Amino acid sequence: MKFRGLVALSVSVCASLFVTAVASPVYIEKVDMPMKAAMSEVKNVLHDGGYKIVLHLNILKLIQSQQKQLKIPHFNQHKFTDVQALVFCNPYDFSQLLNADWPAAAGCPLTLDVFSKGQNSYIVYGLRADFANTPASKKITQSFDSAVIKVLQGIPMSRQITKIPDFSGE
Repeated sequence: MKFRGLVALSVSVCASLFVTAVASPVYIEKVDMPMKAAMSEVKNVLHDGGYKIVLHLNILKLIQSQQKQLKIPHFNQHKFTDVQALVFCNPYDFSQLLNADWPAAAGCPLTLDVFSKGQNSYIVYGLRADFANTPASKKITQSFDSAVIKVLQGIPMSRQITKIPDFSGE
């Protein structure tokens, strides 16, 4: 029963991460590294930037392990070799947002997903400015976004991409 609960929680978290990424603009970086190296770099730069990792999910493996029960049609059509998610937070930033506009605090903790195909990984961070309800919280969330992007730009062999790669033909 514990495993089912973990799967249900993980699928729920995955769905919320996906909805967040789709519902708001995203920042994407391509990293010329496979998942293990890319995720290590992401964690290092987040830590160095003052962020605390709250949760690390191996989404693809978790769902693949339950695919017989879930029966998701056309699962992983783009054939990613790995998909992982991080939930992270800067406690000071969270406190600022909580005090300025408590409903906007739903945008924190922050999340990012790392999608991997062979020797390349793609970091996708859902921008948080859309969560703001007031001018004060808009300023704070824009500050979050700028700080996270600056930290992610510190990853070696990474660069921002503005055109989403089309993996449908692969």
